[in-house]
Order: sequence, then structure tokens, then C-alpha cells
Amino acid sequence: MQPLDLDVRRRIYDIVKNSPGIHFREIQRRAQVATGSVDYHLHFLHKNGMIKTEKAGRFLRYYPSDTTFLEEDKELLNLLRQERVRHILIYLIGKKRANASKIAEDLGYTPSNLSWYLKFMAEKNIIIQKKKGRFRFYSVKDNKKIIACLLTHKSSFLDTVVDRFIEAWELE
Repeated sequence: MQPLDLDVRRRIYDIVKNSPGIHFREIQRRAQVATGSVDYHLHFLHKNGMIKTEKAGRFLRYYPSDTTFLEEDKELLNLLRQERVRHILIYLIGKKRANASKIAEDLGYTPSNLSWYLKFMAEKNIIIQKKKGRFRFYSVKDNKKIIACLLTHKSSFLDTVVDRFIEAWELE
């Protein structure tokens, strides 16, 4: 019997292969398999060298073993796996730059919550903050890199915001 002969194991492996950097709960949601079963099959796939794991913040992220990612690409992918971070970055790419109150208003985030995300992304060196008068304006540091990552992994995000952004980007 081959490692991927079981349908459920193949489904879990395909989820990891098609969505590198995905975390356990998201695998479980997409596979629609009980937590214990997902854990068992992920452990089996890891033990047999088919997937690898990496700790990223408070999440354990899963990657296919047959693909090599640069550390900076993994970091960006891990950031883009966070829905709010992804939406803020897409918004900033579309607007070129914006202040926090406009971002919060347009995306429907509380100012304190948005402030935390903006500080987090500035620390990760993914956005730039410029002060103009009493306002701070935010912009994405490397649009091309983020867009390339979104294009490469668009099917793995399962996000209508990403889908609309990619459609608009491909039309330009």
C-alpha cells in the first residue's frame, strides 16, 4: 500500500500541496475530517517525508517536502495566510497609500485592532509608515512581491477579496 492510497490522506496531502503554509485548523476545515484523523494523517505524512512543518508565531504551518521556499517567501506567505493582514495589504496596494482612519472605515475594522495590525506589519517590514503633518500614511513596501505571491497561490486563499483583486490585476 502506498502512502497516498487512502482517499482521506490524499485529500489532506493535496490541501497542503496546494496551500503551502496552511495551518492545522484550516486543513481540518477544508478536508472536513475529524481533528484526530487529520492529526493522524498529518503525522503519517510528516513521518514519511511528504510534508514538513514549521512553527510560525503561534501556528504550526505545513509545507510539501518536494517544494523549496526561501525564508522570506515563507514569511510573506505566512503573513498572507492571515485574513486581516491580507485584506489590509490588498487595500493598500489598491489605494497606493492611506491613513489609518480611512483604512479602518473602509475595511470596517476598529481603530485599535487596525493599529495593532499596522504596527505588526511595520515590524515585519512589509509596510512603510510616513508622517505628514499630524497624520500617518501607510503604503506597501514591495507591491510586486505581494502581488506575485497572491497570483502564485490565489487558489489556496479561498477569499473573494483575493479573487476580485487578481481579476482586476489581470485585466490591467
